[in-house]
Amino acid sequence: MNEHGRLKLQTLSSWIGCLIINLICIAATSSATDSLGVAPYDDDVYRPYVAAGVRPSDEDVRLHTDMFLPLFWNDSSLLFADVRGQFADVGGGEGNWGLAIRHLMDCECILGAYGFYDLKQSANGNWFQQGTIGAELLTRRFDLRVNGYLPEGGSETAVAPTAVISNGNLVVQNNEERAYQGFDGEVGALLWRKPQWCDSEIRGFAGFFHFDTDSVNARSVAGPRLRAEWRCYDLPWLGLDSRLTLGVQYQHDDVRGDQSAGVIAVRLPLGTDRGRSRRMCVMQRRMTDVIVRDIDVVTQATPTPGGQEAALHAEHDFAIGSVTVLDAETDDVPDAVATSTTDTVILDGSAGELELGNSIVVQDGQNLLGGGFMVKGADTGAVARFGTPIHLRGSDETQSVIVMANNARVGHFSIEGGLHGISSDNGTGYDDLVNVHLFDNEVSDAADDGFRFAVLDADSSLTGNRAFDNAEAGFWIDDNNGILDRNTSQDNRAAGFVIASNSGTVTANRATENGEQGYLLAYNDGLIFQNEAIENTMSGFVVGFNDGDISENESTDNASSGFEVETNNGLVSDNVAFDNFLDGFWFEDNYDTIQDNVSVFNFGNGFTLNDTAGTISGNYAGSNSFNGFEFRNNFGDFEDNMAEQNGSNGFDFKHNAGTIARNQAIGNDDDGYDFSYNLDTFSDNEAISNWNDGFQFYSNDHLMTGNQAIGNAEDGFYFNQNNGLFDDNYAEGNFDDGVDLVENFGTVSNNESNDNADQGYTGINSGTSSGNVGSGNAGGDDF
Repeated sequence: MNEHGRLKLQTLSSWIGCLIINLICIAATSSATDSLGVAPYDDDVYRPYVAAGVRPSDEDVRLHTDMFLPLFWNDSSLLFADVRGQFADVGGGEGNWGLAIRHLMDCECILGAYGFYDLKQSANGNWFQQGTIGAELLTRRFDLRVNGYLPEGGSETAVAPTAVISNGNLVVQNNEERAYQGFDGEVGALLWRKPQWCDSEIRGFAGFFHFDTDSVNARSVAGPRLRAEWRCYDLPWLGLDSRLTLGVQYQHDDVRGDQSAGVIAVRLPLGTDRGRSRRMCVMQRRMTDVIVRDIDVVTQATPTPGGQEAALHAEHDFAIGSVTVLDAETDDVPDAVATSTTDTVILDGSAGELELGNSIVVQDGQNLLGGGFMVKGADTGAVARFGTPIHLRGSDETQSVIVMANNARVGHFSIEGGLHGISSDNGTGYDDLVNVHLFDNEVSDAADDGFRFAVLDADSSLTGNRAFDNAEAGFWIDDNNGILDRNTSQDNRAAGFVIASNSGTVTANRATENGEQGYLLAYNDGLIFQNEAIENTMSGFVVGFNDGDISENESTDNASSGFEVETNNGLVSDNVAFDNFLDGFWFEDNYDTIQDNVSVFNFGNGFTLNDTAGTISGNYAGSNSFNGFEFRNNFGDFEDNMAEQNGSNGFDFKHNAGTIARNQAIGNDDDGYDFSYNLDTFSDNEAISNWNDGFQFYSNDHLMTGNQAIGNAEDGFYFNQNNGLFDDNYAEGNFDDGVDLVENFGTVSNNESNDNADQGYTGINSGTSSGNVGSGNAGGDDF
């Protein structure tokens, strides 16, 4: 408020203060024998009352309560307290505590003055306090009143920042919430009265308000106010001194615009009528009228001086810069995008869906964003939202809806239809792209792939996008060297993600319920990390040749295998295959490392490896319908793996020429280990509680040492033929023989076989036997 306005408010405050003092003096010196001139005076003419009401408006719905407490009165004066409270459905509330005096003069005019202390919590959670003073002149037919509002000095609290366009640039405007000082006044008149209808009357009022604050960025709030009230007195079902008020109000100012509200309030007197039969006269009722003032502390969010910051994208940190805003009412949106010279083009959804017959071709270096995204201030990091989300519909199935260009960013679009939602389609092929970024886009019902690109370079990224219900793949990239992160591909008719060659990073993506594979990669020498494949119609992950890293992925409930790798020349580790319809993991050729993977509850084998010359270590296969591990032609190291409670063998090897050490087979429905041909060292393995033999070998031509067979349902060790060295092994508590060597042509030495249900050692020994011991075997201990 300017200096002149403050001076006027101070003058009004001084005048009202003097009026309050004079009225108190008049009340103190008034004679108790003075007559109101309208009705006999009664000691209990003024009783306390409470009022409750509801005030629906354009902005909120408020519940309010008022309490009238007479403190002192005589036949011409009344001193009373006025206590109020209100709560808004949008949050916040206010309390008002007032003291007022009214004096009925000989001219049948009521002169009144009052003061209030106001405390408000705004919908933004900020607290404000102010003092209110006012004066009034009331007659039978007319009202005149004026109020002054004095909030606590310097009262301001930060509220949510906003994203606005300033000088053609998108900026984050920091704001503050301020309490406004000011005044209002009104005149009123009795328009209609019907004594037979509970003494009903209608009164109309016209007034003006003006509020301002010291901020240079704040606009004054000023304008007209009109209201009308219908009042009914002494309602028969509520008793004497009760009152029903129905009202409407309209006001306007340039800051808040048009505002309208309704009022429904019921007054209930406290105490009984105590035999009273006389109603208050008109002027006595006027002495108890509600003090009329602004309903709350006037607060408004205003821009903080110097509070504009350059806007950055809240998640991806790039500068928004200069902007062009287009919407569904823009003529030829593709042309407007193509000819824009600003850093960023924003397609806003406030005008509804945008239908496109031609592609939007993004320009080199341009940002194309859909409305409703979050930005942050470059200095403080304050966050705000700009615009309204938009839906794009492509009506031509031969054209992509959005076509990318180098160094461009596209984000926050919901896209339906077209050949592709977003692609690099140039009309005759697909362009290779450099430094492109797609984020938070949604593509559905494309006639081909949802997202389609040729080459994406190492500086490119696709983040947080979603493709669903497209006619082919959700995402198709010929050669990815960039980042695919947190994308979702669902319910597409072909694969979720198709990448012909991946040298980049594919992380935290999700492929679910697609018509073919979840992920289909012909070649990978990049990183496939923490992705999910769930309920796809074919395998979860299919990789033709892996020369990179496939780690910490999950493949669940797919209709074929969890993971299929034709040739592995890299690392496959810490992955989980769960409840797939065929094998958990299937490898045709392995020349590197497969470690720490988990395969459980699959309807085929836990792991199938047809030819391997690499390292297989630390893997777990549990509760699969067939074998835990099925190997064909192992030439590598197979160490520290576990097969538990699988539907067939724990480990099924058809030909082994590698090292097999420290593995465990526990509780499988057939053999713990079933080997057809062993040509290398087999050491320190365990077979425990399997439902057939612990170890079943059809031919062993190498060293078997340090192995244990305990509590298996048949033999601990069963050899169709042993041509190698069987040394320092242990069999205990098996339900048939401890060691059954059908034919031994090799060396059997230093083994121990105890407490088995049949013989400790049995078979035809055509080789060498020495140092073997046994005890407690039901059928004998010796070999």
